[in-house]
Amino acid sequence: MIKNAHRQQLLLAQEGQKPLLIKTYTFLPNAQRYVDRLLQVFLDEIGVSSLFDTLSFCIRELVVNAKKANTKRVFFKRSGLNPDNPEQYLLGMESFKRETLGQQELYWSLLKEDDLFIKIEFLKWQDTCSVAVRNNVEVLPEELARVRDKIEKSQRYENLEEAFAEVLDESEGAGLGILVLIMMLKRLGFWGEFFQFYTMGGETVARIILPLTLD
Repeated sequence: MIKNAHRQQLLLAQEGQKPLLIKTYTFLPNAQRYVDRLLQVFLDEIGVSSLFDTLSFCIRELVVNAKKANTKRVFFKRSGLNPDNPEQYLLGMESFKRETLGQQELYWSLLKEDDLFIKIEFLKWQDTCSVAVRNNVEVLPEELARVRDKIEKSQRYENLEEAFAEVLDESEGAGLGILVLIMMLKRLGFWGEFFQFYTMGGETVARIILPLTLD
């Protein structure tokens, strides 16, 4: 069931008047299912329900990236390390995964305590459909460069197998999920500037902009 607070927002998003925003800290299964329901209704009403499976995957991938970035911020704060310092960043990342996976519930509570959130946004704008995931931590310059490198490379790959052959050995798999979602959208016939990844006003934003009709 869709909450009453979101019903009016959903209508406005479908009419292109105002984006529908869903805020989460942890994106656990209940939240995932709820966002899927909203996405399904949103796409049904604007006539592109066939995009549901792909966009559901894209949202989950982008939320995982955003949640990881927020969790890193908490982890480095607790560790007394500065992620902007390359040496301290590498030192912290040696134990980041082990530390956070071993104390998931603690980190979930710390994300809420520090108000490190994720917002999922839907909007129909003229003849396009926009889906975005934003979090209130700016991606580190080195990580931003890696992601943009994947976006640039994706323009020349013909298929996922070709992409994996080149990038699977890179550190942390930075941007790999984004590369996969771009290749999925290309397979559906989308091309050009349909994916944006940037920082603005203290947030990191990943945005997918798709035409509602294909030539």
